[in-house]
Amino acid sequence: MIEVKGRAAVVVGSAGGIGLAIAEALAEAGVRGLLLADLQLELAQANAERLSQSTGADVRAIKVDVTDQSSVEAVAEAAVRAFGGLHIAVSSAGVAPNGQTTWEASLDEWDRVLRVQLWGPIHGVRAFIPRIISTGEGGHLVNVGSMASVLPLAGVGPYGAAKHGVLALGDTLAAELAALTPSIGVSTVFPGMIRTPMNPIGTVEPSTVAANVLDAIQRDRRYVYSDDHYVNEVRSRLLALINARDEVLTPS
Repeated sequence: MIEVKGRAAVVVGSAGGIGLAIAEALAEAGVRGLLLADLQLELAQANAERLSQSTGADVRAIKVDVTDQSSVEAVAEAAVRAFGGLHIAVSSAGVAPNGQTTWEASLDEWDRVLRVQLWGPIHGVRAFIPRIISTGEGGHLVNVGSMASVLPLAGVGPYGAAKHGVLALGDTLAAELAALTPSIGVSTVFPGMIRTPMNPIGTVEPSTVAANVLDAIQRDRRYVYSDDHYVNEVRSRLLALINARDEVLTPS
């Protein structure tokens, strides 16, 4: 649990959608320094200028390619140089799946999705966690997963595999940090049908996700849902995993 006000933060994938909404929530909550990182630098710069003017925070923009570890490292280092340390990091960059079956999706499609949706958060963990630890004042890392992190969805095999990986990444990281430095929290977010440029038919505004993420940082919520989508389906899937233990065959 940390106080957001007066902290330094990075939001990766903040040109629009959920990432931008999280950046807005952090700025409005009083972070003193905020670095917006996105492949679309011009949009990130426009967002940074607007948030600086509306909130008074020191908001800056930087270009990042989340598929490149050195690019994400440069973002982390830029945040430390600009703000003197790093407390909060959010990985929210994403790409849309193409709707093919798992066996029909090309290897190029698998590579495209995994590089952004899974390697992006992995690069973030490797770049941001050491800086948060070095700052020595506690902090929080947020990975934006998906409903596909907890529920298999047909037609999005690469996406689902990546988002399940994001959940495992966060769980492992949380266990490691609990043993090493429990003042650093980890949250994985499971948005449902959110209205974003990637999903214009969504029914929930990104600001709702952002409000839950801000609360998760403040109260150290490990798993973060933002809506009531697929409640029964997720419950059935998780119960099936638990109940399968009763079906284990043992030698007579």
